[in-house]
Amino acid sequence: MSTATTPPAGTRKRLDHIDAMRPVKQAAVISTHALIFFAPLATSTTVVGLIMLTRFSRDAFLFVSACMLTYSYKDSQKIALVHYSKRRFLSVGVPYLTWTVIYFFYTSLTDVKGIPFYSFHSADILSTAGLHYFVHILLTGYYHLYYLIVIMEFYLVFPLLMKFVRRFSQWHTPIMVFALVWQVAFGVLVSPHLIAFKISGVFQTRLITSYAIYLIGGMIVALHLDPIHEWICDKARWIITFTIASALVAEVLSYQTRHGSLPAYFKTGTNIFSPAILPFNVGAILCVYLLGVYLVAPQRRLRTRAIVKSGSDNSYGVYLSQMLWIPFLLRVRNSLGFHIPWPVAAPLALILVYFMGYVFTALMARTPVARAVTGRGQASWSSLRPKHYDSSPKDDETSVSPLDVATE
Repeated sequence: MSTATTPPAGTRKRLDHIDAMRPVKQAAVISTHALIFFAPLATSTTVVGLIMLTRFSRDAFLFVSACMLTYSYKDSQKIALVHYSKRRFLSVGVPYLTWTVIYFFYTSLTDVKGIPFYSFHSADILSTAGLHYFVHILLTGYYHLYYLIVIMEFYLVFPLLMKFVRRFSQWHTPIMVFALVWQVAFGVLVSPHLIAFKISGVFQTRLITSYAIYLIGGMIVALHLDPIHEWICDKARWIITFTIASALVAEVLSYQTRHGSLPAYFKTGTNIFSPAILPFNVGAILCVYLLGVYLVAPQRRLRTRAIVKSGSDNSYGVYLSQMLWIPFLLRVRNSLGFHIPWPVAAPLALILVYFMGYVFTALMARTPVARAVTGRGQASWSSLRPKHYDSSPKDDETSVSPLDVATE
């Protein structure tokens, strides 16, 4: 078959400014977990309010994944399903299986005082209870790994969704409106204590239908990226103002949830899909998009852009490995008897966890298990060493657009 008739593989294209969103949203994910582990969640209204604002990272994760994938196939009239499935399995399925096994053994360890802080008991791991636990986390996703379950569901239906949005290319605005209405209606239907519709929190977070606006939104944005990009950049101040205002409204509602009486669908603290938090989530994603545009702009120093690129390359591994480092830091703190106020402990944990995950990923990405552990292809050891960057502008540097697509 000639190259002219072969559909582009589509999975190796990247958008620099959207790619730059990855390390930012990973920091938000770690912030959520750092607050959960190092702050008095049950008693602090402030902590609950902060977690509510950092949870947008899950929706941003799905938006970025949908946008990047759709953009890479926007010019392809046909998706080569065998190649597509193989690439998706290598990028998500293999890391999911690998880290499910890692976390199975890691969480089966027993806490002990002093170094190495863990004790291994093979009898417990190889028991019937151990097997049941492994099957459970494999099917439902250990802690944060359920993100990957949702994205795998999206990958399964993506070829059909792509055909749908192509077929009704003139109806993208109504499709977005429908997705928004669905998202709001879903948030109301799954509100706590609503008798008419009951679904467990575990299944809520693991169903693709729970994130329609972010997944469909990512696809629509990718198909109209140039005009939408211009609109977002042109309305940057309005978007930032809207996001701050919606955050304040969400915080007020969160406070009222804990200290007053509100309808269930307004309870932003107990209902993670509450329609009341939806405006902030969308605004926060747009703000991170603007930050990505800023970070990869041609006028940024080459070293800054290189750091952002490195952070983006290693962000997947940081996300996958974070729950190794957070419990470890907590066990170290408890073993040594440190008492650090949570406003200091949580940000410190964020910095340490991100650094540990970054170093771990950078090293593992240069080993034969790179694909399974970090979700990226194996890199050379020579690329680990920092290079000298020429800060002088190149002749064509000003012509580079953040919308330009580069090959991985």
